[in-house]
Amino acid sequence: MATFVILSKVSEEGIKRLKDLSKMDEEFEKELKRVCPDVKRIASYALLGAYDFLHIIEAPDALSAAKAALILNSFGATSTQTLTAIPFKEFAKIVETIK
Repeated sequence: MATFVILSKVSEEGIKRLKDLSKMDEEFEKELKRVCPDVKRIASYALLGAYDFLHIIEAPDALSAAKAALILNSFGATSTQTLTAIPFKEFAKIVETIK
């Protein structure tokens, strides 16, 4: 399984529905389990800064991670950016192979 980070920013529509964010998060979790049973949400955080939320997921591949991001976007409350997260120890091994 690979780790992915989904950064999300509340949209103008989402601001109008701010009080519904907790309910939408519950619905996201249900839909994620239904549509992507092989994707696991590890953690979610509210952020201060350029993005409003951070979701950390484990997925078998980038296509599954993209599907999870699309599910999140389907609520119309946020826009997202999805990133691959490489554990630092694995990244350090890659660096060692470069001359």
